[in-house]
Amino acid sequence: MSLIANIIYYIVPFIVLLGILVFVHEFGHFIVARLLGVKVVAFSIGFGKKIWSRTDKKGTCWQLAVVPLGGYCQFLGDADASSSTVDNSLESLSEEDKKGAFPLQKTWKKILIVVAGPLFNYLFAVLLFCCLFWIYGKLVYPPVVGEVMPDSAAQKAGILAGDTITAVNGIQVTDFSSLSNEILLTNEDPVSIEVIRPYTAKLSPQKIAACGESVSTKFIGISGQPAEDAEDSSQPIVLPIVKNVLPESPAQKAGLQNGDKLETVDGKKINIFKDLKDYVMTHQDDEIELKYSRKLTFDAYLNETQQDENGKTPQRRLLGVKSTPELTSAEKYTFSQAFAAGVKETYDITAMTLRGVWQMITGQRDGKDVGGIIRIAELSGDVSKSGGFLGFIYFMALISVNLGLINLFPIPVLDGGNLLIFLIELLIGRELKPNIKDYIFKFGLLIVLALMVFATWNDIVHLFGRIFDR
Repeated sequence: MSLIANIIYYIVPFIVLLGILVFVHEFGHFIVARLLGVKVVAFSIGFGKKIWSRTDKKGTCWQLAVVPLGGYCQFLGDADASSSTVDNSLESLSEEDKKGAFPLQKTWKKILIVVAGPLFNYLFAVLLFCCLFWIYGKLVYPPVVGEVMPDSAAQKAGILAGDTITAVNGIQVTDFSSLSNEILLTNEDPVSIEVIRPYTAKLSPQKIAACGESVSTKFIGISGQPAEDAEDSSQPIVLPIVKNVLPESPAQKAGLQNGDKLETVDGKKINIFKDLKDYVMTHQDDEIELKYSRKLTFDAYLNETQQDENGKTPQRRLLGVKSTPELTSAEKYTFSQAFAAGVKETYDITAMTLRGVWQMITGQRDGKDVGGIIRIAELSGDVSKSGGFLGFIYFMALISVNLGLINLFPIPVLDGGNLLIFLIELLIGRELKPNIKDYIFKFGLLIVLALMVFATWNDIVHLFGRIFDR
C-alpha cells in the first residue's frame, strides 16, 4: 500500500508537472516557428524510444517517448534537437524546403524562435499565478511574529512575539514569504533584523499652571515631530512621533523614548500629535492608556546550531519565528489586479533565483542548494501531499519560472547559448564558422552534463539524509 501511495504522491505528480512544463516550453518554440514559416520536423515529450506518435498534415511528428525527463522541438535542417549542428543533407533539400529550414533563416527569426520557449514558460507562470489570485485570492501572512521557537536565533537575539519584522539586512520585507526568502538568501552572520515592537503604557498627566495664567493645564511631557512637507508653514502639522521627552515627566517614567510612534490613547487612534494633546487636556480621569511602537534592531546569528519543534537540526538557516494565524487574510483581486500580482510574483521569484545563483558563482553560497530532477520529483510529491491542488499549481508556476530562467542562461546547448551565438552573428553580420560552433556546443554540453551530475549527487545526498533522518 505504501508503494502505491508513493507512486500516487510522487511519481504521478512529477510526470504531470514535468510533462506540462516541457510541453509549454517546446510549444513556444513550435508556434513561433510555424508563424515564421519554419518547418518543425518533430515535437517530442520525453526522450528515447517512442511509445506514441502521430504526423500532422504539415509533416510534424508529434510523439511521446519513454523517458519523461524533458523534450525537444526539432526543425528542418537541424542535425540534433538542440539546433546546435546543421544536417549534412541540408544542401540536397529542394528550394521550397530550404525556405522552411531553420539554419537558413534570418538571424532575427532564429532569435525569436529561441526566445519563445523560455518566454512561454514565463507567460504560463504569470497565467497560473493570475488564475490562482483571481479565483481564490492571495493569502497574505503579515510579518508579525506569533511565536518564537525555543533556543532559536530569534530568541537569542531578543525578538519577541508581537514584533513586526520590517527588514533583513536593510532589505524591506512585507510578509512572511519575503521574510523567509531574505533569510534563505542571507549568508553572513550576524543578520540585522529590524522590527517594530508594540508597547502599552499607563500614565497620569500632570497639571501645571500656564505661564501668566491661573488656569492649570495637563501634560505628559512629550513633544511631537513636525512634518517636513507641511503645506502651511505657519501652522505646521505635528506627526504622532515623539521628538523629545522631558526629564522626570510622566512619559519618561512610563518608558517613552525619542522616536516612538504614538498609536492610540484609551483606544482612540492618534492621527496627528494634536489628537493626543486635545485628549489629554479634556480627559477627566487621572490615568490614560497610551499605545505606541518603537523601531528596534537585533543581531541574529543564524549559523548557530538550532533545532526545530521535532528535535531535528534543520538543513537550512532559520530565524526561528512563526506567523500569527489570526492575522492571515486572503486578498481578493479583480482580474487586472490578479494579473499585476502574477507579474510581480514571477518577477520576485526570478530576482530571488538570480541572487541565489550569483551567490553560488561568487562563492557566497554553498553549491548544495543546486537540485535536479530527483529534487523536483521529491518536492512535487511533498506539495501534492501537503499543499493539495492549489499548492501543486503554485509549485508548477514556480518551476515554470525557473525552467524559463535557466534556459536563458548563456550556456551553449541551452536556449540562452543559442541566443548568445545568434546575437554575436547579428553584430558581426555573418555566421560563425561551423567548427567554432562545434567547439562551443561541445563545451556547453560538458558544462550541462557536469551540472546534471552535480545536481543529481546533491539530490541523492539530500534524499538519503531525509530517509535516514526519520
